[in-house]
Amino acid sequence: MNRNKIILVIIGILTLSTFYKLNFSNQEQDSINAKQKAQITKLKAENKKLTAQQVTFANSVASTTTTKTNPNKKAEQTAFQLFSSLNTWNADNWLEKQQTVVKYATDNVLANLGGQSNNNKSIAVNQLKQLNATSQLTSSNIYFEQEPADNEIKGIFIGIVKTTSSGNQTTNNVKYQFTYDTKQRKIIEISTF
Repeated sequence: MNRNKIILVIIGILTLSTFYKLNFSNQEQDSINAKQKAQITKLKAENKKLTAQQVTFANSVASTTTTKTNPNKKAEQTAFQLFSSLNTWNADNWLEKQQTVVKYATDNVLANLGGQSNNNKSIAVNQLKQLNATSQLTSSNIYFEQEPADNEIKGIFIGIVKTTSSGNQTTNNVKYQFTYDTKQRKIIEISTF
């Protein structure tokens, strides 16, 4: 009889131990589920915000531009060259990019795009080399207003840029509003949105 009691006590202890482990596991799962629900709620809010921004952008494009047909081929070429130069580079040719964009934009625009001293440029190149950083414009579209002003053509540049840094790759949308001056044959205003 003593032996049967010992077996029953051992079975009881094992049962309680199993029940405790299952209960603890369920509590951990509930905690994980709560964290995931919070993350899903946060992502839904961000998605809603981005969707609203996309609708706003689509409306602004529809109201300010009506066609991809550009009134001036030189404006399209200049805008493409400028934004391509700004967004396509590697650590070895990054300084050349700085010199190339001078052909396509006024000094005022270039200063707003982050003109740097020569010392800062060499520091930037060294950092880019350490990170093995690259950037490539993979696709783009340029839209112009239907009715250009006297000597100015307003447009929107939209592109997709693939960036690599320390082996990590990201893809970003770039959006610029710009004004092209037909007399100077350069971009005279630029802003991102």
